[in-house]
Amino acid sequence: MPYITSPVDGIQLFYRDYTPAKVPQPFYATEAALTSAPQLTLVFIHGWPMSSRMYDHLMLPLCETHRIRCIGVDRRGFGKSDWSGPNAKPAEVTYETFAEDTIHIIERLKLEDFVFVAASMGCGETLLAWEGSELVKRHCKGFIWMGPALPYPLQTAENPSAPSRELWDSILTGLRTARATFARASLPNVFGALAGVEVDTPTLARFESIVDDADSLAMERCVQIITSYDFTEKLKALAGTPLLVLQGDSDQSMPYEAGTKWIEALVPNTQVSLYEKAGHGLYLTHAEQVVEEILGFLRDGRAESSLMRDP
Repeated sequence: MPYITSPVDGIQLFYRDYTPAKVPQPFYATEAALTSAPQLTLVFIHGWPMSSRMYDHLMLPLCETHRIRCIGVDRRGFGKSDWSGPNAKPAEVTYETFAEDTIHIIERLKLEDFVFVAASMGCGETLLAWEGSELVKRHCKGFIWMGPALPYPLQTAENPSAPSRELWDSILTGLRTARATFARASLPNVFGALAGVEVDTPTLARFESIVDDADSLAMERCVQIITSYDFTEKLKALAGTPLLVLQGDSDQSMPYEAGTKWIEALVPNTQVSLYEKAGHGLYLTHAEQVVEEILGFLRDGRAESSLMRDP
């Protein structure tokens, strides 16, 4: 299994490495992809409380059909990654810890040029990883964010559209007292049920299982971490760096007015695609459109480097 030991505290971090292969013949590979696939690697960082499995339906076609290497990382405490390790000290996990784990995986895999693809709280993690490592900053050629929980996913007088403390507390209470029931009731709204978006029962069950894989302590502490971190000033540093934001117009978790609108103001080069009838989980409900957006970002020059290679 692909695990890397975190230098922070010795935990085991799980990652998926989907690398295009010439043999056997890939399923449904396009002729253009077979001859001129993008050189850039995609590094996927998942949202709360999911794991890299939330991207399976994106990573597979991007790798096999479009011949792009895809790395999917399980944040500590989620999926197959540990929450705390043999060298851990109580209450020391922070947003920076998540970023340090991501930096270490990128360094260990010796990635060359890549683009971050992240959702929700994962967007802040990519920003901190970029800020915290010269190697990451040098090789990161852009960001694709979906429903970013930035700059600050907590209601304030300046940002009344952000989720309230009461809402976050009700989520944590629901997960603590009846986790499976709460997840089953909540996921349809994540995927846009209030906008009329329907997701079939087996697919919802699969995402329930992804949520169920998360460590309970990690789930709670992540909420406390993300609602205590304001990225307003840090976002300004991205000026000049290619940034594409995919935002659902019916996102109830982090509405446009609460997040993406602020990002546009703080990072002037931001490109925004507003998805109609899409919720926070547009990565699932609008998957084909998301794949096309990613390919366009790599191929039309929006990423800093779009050199081509022979697969």
